[in-house]
Amino acid sequence: MSRYWINLLLSVTPVICCFSSGGVLHAEILRLKATAVVDSPVVRLGDVADVLNADADQVARMEAMSLQPAPAQGRTLLITISQIRSRLQALGVDLSQLELTGKSQVRVSLKQSEQRETRTPVATQHDVKTAEEKVERALSEWVKRSFSDQSHYSVTVRIHPEDIGLVLKSRADSFRFPGLASTEETEQEVALKLSDSSGSSSQARIYCRLQKVPEILATKYTLNKGTVIRADDLIWIKPEQNQAGITDPRLVIGRELTRTVHQSNIVRSQDLIKVPLIRDGAIVTVSARRGAISVKREMRARGTGGMGDPITLIALEGRDRLTATIIGYNQAEVNYRPTNGIQRNSGIQFISGSSGTKRSVISRDVGRNQSGRVIRSGGIR
Repeated sequence: MSRYWINLLLSVTPVICCFSSGGVLHAEILRLKATAVVDSPVVRLGDVADVLNADADQVARMEAMSLQPAPAQGRTLLITISQIRSRLQALGVDLSQLELTGKSQVRVSLKQSEQRETRTPVATQHDVKTAEEKVERALSEWVKRSFSDQSHYSVTVRIHPEDIGLVLKSRADSFRFPGLASTEETEQEVALKLSDSSGSSSQARIYCRLQKVPEILATKYTLNKGTVIRADDLIWIKPEQNQAGITDPRLVIGRELTRTVHQSNIVRSQDLIKVPLIRDGAIVTVSARRGAISVKREMRARGTGGMGDPITLIALEGRDRLTATIIGYNQAEVNYRPTNGIQRNSGIQFISGSSGTKRSVISRDVGRNQSGRVIRSGGIR
């Protein structure tokens, strides 16, 4: 055989051997994806890459290889090609028979779990009001039994919207309020222990506020209009919810009623007036003082008033009119407070019966001289 044919045979032999070996030298191909979404707690090779150029059994085996744990819900995980190589090598894969193509890294995220949207039934305003009133009544009874200071408390309650239905279907006599503090007047969160009709125990969230309410004054028995109230006519009562009243006896005792108040009814400030010391049309003794001299005169009242009130007086005869201050029962006074001593033409004038009559000597508290003429002093005539 010539040298030419020997060289040709040697060059063709490797090619024949390659074809005769079947799939020994062909390699599997992994084509990495750009992103991947997994639905299990473990990231597998099939999630991040496509396995090509392999039979079905080989594809299934490689796709099932686990790489690492999946990311948490709402977060992403970056897996690089070098990490995949390291993992496959640790799993015993012959990397010389494997070709990796595609992206250099894969962004992996966890699939959103399909949760059924559960909506809390919306409570109506009527349901909210009914539930709060139910809890307020039970809480008021609980306070009476639990606190020994005998104070009266006003109770306001708010219920968490999700617990309205639970409160409505539970028995009010099963309500318990452990941990309730009576010393806090600010709103406090309290765990409401309750039981439903079947006897099952549960817990609801409420927000309540306790405020100490002072006792108020009421009548011991029916008092008619015009009655001047004494201490013996009054009693203390606990007010009802949002009921206003008088807590200071000094604002009631000694005042006159403007309407009839029945037994055990509260006394209101609008039903009271100062006891009138002077009533409209009454004859009033009005006095004016200047130093040691006092002049008095009787006049008729126009209006009604109590101690210290101003009142208008008119002359019994004539058109004289003045304003005085009430100082007692049917008594009033005109006060003089000159700035600089005795001023000219501001003294007391004496009017005699004739021009020849001598001046009479005025005694203290005498309003007329012997001739019967009126003594004039300032505005009093």
